[in-house]
Order: sequence, then structure tokens, then C-alpha cells
Amino acid sequence: MPHSDQSLEADPVEERPDGGELPTWETAELPAPVPFGWKNVLQSIGPGIIVLGGSIGTGEWLLGPAVTVKFGGQMLWLATLAIVFQSFLNTECIRYALYSGEPVFTGYLRCRPGPRFWSGVYLIADIGMFFPAFAASIASLLLAAWLGVGKIPGPEHKWVIMWLGIVVSLLCFVLMLFGGKIYNMLLGCMSAKVIWVLGYLAFVDLVLVPLDTWKILLRGFFFPFDQNGLMIPDGMQLKDWATIAGFAAFAGAGGLSNATFSNYAREKGWGMGALVGSIPSAVGGIEIALAPLGKVFRVNPAAMERWKAWWQYVHFDQYVIWVLGCFAGIILPAAMSLQFVKLTGDAGNMQIASMQAQGIADSFPGQRHLFWNLTLFTGFLIVWFTQVQVLDHVTRRWTDILWTGSDRARETSGGSVKRIYYLIAGSYAVLNCVMLVVFTVFGKTPAQILILTAVTQGFAMCMTSFHTFYVNRRFLPQSLRPVWWREVGLLLCGIFYLATTGMAVAGQLLSLGK
Repeated sequence: MPHSDQSLEADPVEERPDGGELPTWETAELPAPVPFGWKNVLQSIGPGIIVLGGSIGTGEWLLGPAVTVKFGGQMLWLATLAIVFQSFLNTECIRYALYSGEPVFTGYLRCRPGPRFWSGVYLIADIGMFFPAFAASIASLLLAAWLGVGKIPGPEHKWVIMWLGIVVSLLCFVLMLFGGKIYNMLLGCMSAKVIWVLGYLAFVDLVLVPLDTWKILLRGFFFPFDQNGLMIPDGMQLKDWATIAGFAAFAGAGGLSNATFSNYAREKGWGMGALVGSIPSAVGGIEIALAPLGKVFRVNPAAMERWKAWWQYVHFDQYVIWVLGCFAGIILPAAMSLQFVKLTGDAGNMQIASMQAQGIADSFPGQRHLFWNLTLFTGFLIVWFTQVQVLDHVTRRWTDILWTGSDRARETSGGSVKRIYYLIAGSYAVLNCVMLVVFTVFGKTPAQILILTAVTQGFAMCMTSFHTFYVNRRFLPQSLRPVWWREVGLLLCGIFYLATTGMAVAGQLLSLGK
């Protein structure tokens, strides 16, 4: 995809803006990427694969099928809008990292009134990710595999699900201890997950899903209008928007995870990130220094040539890897659900993943146990590595926020960023365990926890869309800012999630009033 930003004829003496509420950056030369080509692009990409590995997660495996089954594919066009709008958010977060070597969260802290205020705001926005939705979903899948073919976990298993979820949370933390550089460990895990999941789902869908089902599905994704206008299912109620908004929030990355693209761009060494450093693992990691602040480059024709070259990698990573992968990760589970899952009542309270496994197993009468276990294993991989990535996402963004915005945190850690990282990661794992106990005591199902988490993340994406728009206009030189249609897409992303989250909240308030 051709680079569409400002002309290479940049002013060689253009002044960089000040650093806002944090110290001003040092200046260095923008590193040049290796020449763009198939061999180099496969070695240089990474952020898209890592976030895609988490994007093919519980939203697609649980909320997507719930929406598909209940509304017959008629609301899937929301996923198309979500992925397109999120791609604008992703690239604009990466833009800031390419210029400064900092994650965009540091850019948020540079805004008035300062780091303490914005740290508090984003802690509130991130609150849903502290709920144990993913650990509880993994536990349900494991229990279904233990119970056997056709046996779906129910309310009588809630304490078993709780204890399994606690084990899952702690094991995810242990996994993060190893791998040298945490980014490299995640890249390997997510690559393996994407290959298996998309391969297995493609096999099942191509063999078992008839053409008529595919027509219904693809129409729902890409042709949202009928003779009556926008395609809205008959009988849809305002209370249904909790599930729908959650699906829209987790279609793609979701929440503050989109902004974390900028963290991974730095870890990969894209742009000025090559001069900043990365976060090492606790066991087996070499000592890697991570500067608390980034570095920027002076805009001149030579720098702009390199800037353009970096955007070739960004475009491939986003549009070829992430966008296409997200569509595959939503369409393939939705096709399975539309074909195999037959539900009555509220799909949001069902164990969708287990029921998919039952439908597929019934289609292979001679190999029911094999396909039951294969489908549950696929669901387990999907949600397990989503839990791993959520742990890293939450820990990474708060590590960067503390490492950048708090002199006390850097002094207390003895100047070791990995001490902050693992303190936050361990605390997050323990909090997940505590919250599992709390939600279990109050009788909340894994699906209910998931929807609550997803809706909060729609609000978080609304915030980051508008804030990223401001940050890039505030801190980037004019010649590095996005063209107008990218800015419009970013603003539409914020409006989209403001609308879907607002509908979900209105539906819940209306239900409480009855």
C-alpha cells in the first residue's frame, strides 16, 4: 500500500515541539530500516502478529458466536466497522512510536495537566481488564474437556471453574518469566497460535459449512443494507446491546490493547525505538537497558526518505497481517457457530465454545471424541494465549507509565525496569485470583464477566482514539502528521465506540429501572 502522508520536501530546519509535561527529548538520527522485500519483511514484522494472536480471542470465539447465533449474522457488519476503525487507531499509535521511540502512553502523560492525572484516568479506563474473564473462560473449556463429549459446564460447577481459573492465572504469570526478551517469547507463542487456530478452523469450515451458510455470513459482514435500510434484526432490544457492544469492542484488539501496538513497535526496534531499548525477561534474559524517555529526529529530506521506508513495514504489518488476520479470526468461528450451534434463550449465558465442539463432534459420528477434543483444544489455545497477552498488555503499559512518569518508581526499582514489570505482573495475577473468588461468590458466570469486561474496553478505545488524535497534533512536526482522511478515521473510531458503549450502558440502566 503506497505511503500517503506528507511530501518528502520537508523543511530541513523545522523546529520540533516541546516535550509537554515531561522532559524534552534528546535528538538523534532516524535509523534506516533494511530494504523492503519478502525476506526482510518476514523478519521485521512482529507487532501485528503479537496483537493478532490476542485479537483472535474470546471476542471472536465467544461473543462473536453469541451475536451470530442470536441474530443470524445480521449484526456482523459491526465487526467490519470495528476492524477498519481500529486500524486507524493502531497506525496512529505506531506513528508516535516511530517518531519518538516512546509508546503512545508516554505521549498521553506529556499532555496537561500531567502524568499523575492521566495515570489515574487510564487506570479507570483499564479497570475491566482486571476482571478474570479470560481465566474463567479457560477454566470452562478445561472442565468441558474433563466432563466429556456433549457435557456442558453449568452453575453446579462454579467452584471448580473458580479453582481452575486461579491455576490458569498463576501459570500465565510463570510463563512470562522465561524467554530472554519478553517480546520474542510472545512472538513465538502468538505465531504458533495463529497458524494452528486458523488452520484448524479453515479445515472445519471448508469441509462442513455449506455455501448457503457462507452467503448468509458474508452478507452480514460486508453488505449491511437491505430493502429497509441498515440491517437490524427484528425483535432486537436495547438490553441486547451489552453483548453487541462487547463484540464490537473485542472484534480486533480491544480496549487499551490497540495503543499497546506502540509498545511493541518500540520493542521491535522500529523507527526511533531502535535507540531506546526493551524489557527483558526475569529468567534467561540479558541485561537490556530501557531509557525512560525516547529520542526524536530532525525532519529533513534524508530523514523523510527513511520515514517513508518504515511506513512500508507498518502498512504490511497492519493491513496484510493484522486486518486480514482479524477478519479470518472472526469469520471462521462465526461460520462454525452459524452452522453448528443451535441455541434458545440468551446466548450470552451459554458456554458457546463447548457447544461448538459438540456440534462439530456430532458431524463426525465415527470420530466424535477426536473432534470434540480438537475443537476444545483450539478454543483453549485461543483463550489461553489471549490471557497471556492480556497479562503482558496490562503489565507492559503500566510498566511504561511508571517507568516514564515516576522518578520514585525508577529509584525504588534500582533502575531495573524488569523489576517493575514483574511486580506488576505478579500483582495482576494475584488480583485475578481474588476477583475470581469475588465473582464466584456473587454468582457471576464467565460469560457475564466477559461482557462486563468488553463493554468497559469500548469506552477505553473511545478515549485513546481522541487522545491519540490530540497527541500526534500536539507533539509531531507538521510534516510527520497524518493526512486528513487518517485523522477522520481516527475520530470515527472514537465516535463508533462512544455510540456502542453508550447503547450498552443505556440498555443496562433501562433493565435496572424495570
